[in-house]
Amino acid sequence: MKALFGLALFMALVFIVLGAMKTKRGGDRSSKRYQFSRKAPFMRDDEIHLYERLVVGLRNAHVFPQVAMSSFVQHKGKEYGARSLFSQKYVDYLVCERGTMRPLYVIELDGASHGSVRAKKRDEQKNQVLESAGIPIKRYTSKDVDFKVILLDFASVVRPAESVMDPVSRSVVNLM
Repeated sequence: MKALFGLALFMALVFIVLGAMKTKRGGDRSSKRYQFSRKAPFMRDDEIHLYERLVVGLRNAHVFPQVAMSSFVQHKGKEYGARSLFSQKYVDYLVCERGTMRPLYVIELDGASHGSVRAKKRDEQKNQVLESAGIPIKRYTSKDVDFKVILLDFASVVRPAESVMDPVSRSVVNLM
């Protein structure tokens, strides 16, 4: 009986010590413990340059930079492992339909860093997830993409018959 009481007392002490250690290591999730700073700019110069070109070229669509894939892709099944394939990944640009915000396609700017084996594996995984979700991806290797290429890529994704409501004039316009 004394041994059982001693074991219970020992276990209680262990739980108390572990609880105290957890609190000391970060059990308090208050943001006041940390210092944060603004990250500016949050895009590289070549990404900013391409973004500006996309906004001008695709003025009948919305272009969003640096979008988390988890905001526009979802897994249909119940396996949690599948979510890990996209939950921590971002796309360079997400092109959405005006009026509905329906994702049309993704644009990736593949710079010099995309040549490594590791980057190619990441890109292929991203390609597979987007393909499975029915979201086309266009990859550019230069920030100076010709406007004709941008418009042809847009036209290849958006059916010519598709149109949206122009919020300014309240009239229907072709996306072309």
